[in-house]
Amino acid sequence: MGSTFDYVPIQLTKAFREAQADEKFQGWLKMQEAAMGIVFPIEDAPEVRDSMFTKASLESIEAKLLELYADSVVAYATDEAVHRTMRYVYYIGETFRQAFEGIWVAVPPDEKQGGGARPAIDMPFRETFIYPMTLIGFALSRRTSEEITRVYGYAHEDYESWVSAGKPERTYRGTLREDD
Repeated sequence: MGSTFDYVPIQLTKAFREAQADEKFQGWLKMQEAAMGIVFPIEDAPEVRDSMFTKASLESIEAKLLELYADSVVAYATDEAVHRTMRYVYYIGETFRQAFEGIWVAVPPDEKQGGGARPAIDMPFRETFIYPMTLIGFALSRRTSEEITRVYGYAHEDYESWVSAGKPERTYRGTLREDD
């Protein structure tokens, strides 16, 4: 029986490194960045126009998502809904990225998942990612109006601890490494 830490952290895999250069992912990032200056603060969420990418804006964003969609199925049911939902995905992720020194990453699917890479935020003080699509799923299924801000609060606590410790280099719990 192996240790629970006998795994290769995904950030250290060849598949992860290759996914970062994926043209679809890079194009999605550029498209969403442009939408943040044009469509999002005017059409999608004008209520956050003066407080873009702040913790306070996430409350408005979650409320708006609950108003727009009955559940995750509806959020991805049509092309129009997918495009709008993906702008919210980017907005939430970008808020975490800016607040916690993160970077956008494309996380390749595992064999069981299939499909394409998922956008996520990789923060330098933790091994796990923030998946904005998952946060939207939590918000829409639980409907508490505080799912996204709760995760933001936990990330803020972790970030503050990391900063207080002098921003040490990230260590991985996984003990294995992939052979390239």
